[in-house]
This record gives sequence, C-alpha cells and structure tokens, in this order.
Amino acid sequence: MPEHGEGIIGRENRFTLKSEFDFVRENGKKYVSFCTLLIHAPCGESGKGVRYGVICGRKFDKRAVRRNRAKRLLHEALRTLSGKTEMRPCRILLIPRREILKMKMDAVAGQLLYLMKKSGMTPGKGTSRNSG
Repeated sequence: MPEHGEGIIGRENRFTLKSEFDFVRENGKKYVSFCTLLIHAPCGESGKGVRYGVICGRKFDKRAVRRNRAKRLLHEALRTLSGKTEMRPCRILLIPRREILKMKMDAVAGQLLYLMKKSGMTPGKGTSRNSG
C-alpha cells in the first residue's frame, strides 16, 4: 500500500482562499481537453511549489455524488502524476467536464499529463493525446 505523502502534491498544496482561485482565473491561460479544463498561472507572491484547486459547480451535475467523483478523479490523477513527473512551480485550476464521469483514473491521468505538457508545466511537448 503506497504511503499517503508519495507525491509532491497533497492536501496542503490545495487552494484554500477565494483570492487564490481569483488570481489563477485572472492571470492564467486556459488549456482544454475533452474531459478537463486546466487554467495555468505563474507563481504568485509565495513563489514556491505547485498549488492547485478543483472547481466543480452545480452546472456540472445536480447530484453531489457525481460532482464529488469528478473532483476525486482529478485530485488523485494529479497526486499520482506529481510522484512520477517533474513539475515547474506554478498555480493550476482544474475544472472537470461531464465526459470525465465515463472515464477511469488512468485515462484521466493521461489527459491531465497531456494538458500539463501542453501548458509547459512539465518538460516535453503535448503533441499526442493519451485518452486510454
């Protein structure tokens, strides 16, 4: 069983303030996949590490069970990728799209890796889609 702190991204790196979400929305650049929207912004005043947030509103689905599953998939995919890939310090905001509910975690991680490469968060180019 893997340890809780395996990746570099954990609960302590999540956005907690509305101002953090607003900073990324105002200063970030959008990258779209068929299952996720990633908004990537440069580091704020703190300057260190990767910080992230996930937004999933009622527009996504009325049922909280489905919204929570989408958020869990994104949190877990990001956590597993953070242990396997090198990431540059930045701020990211993840917004799921309805298609994510039909996907498994490995496929979500592949799409997230594609978006991260496309945004320049990780070394390499995002030229191929890993939809799994």
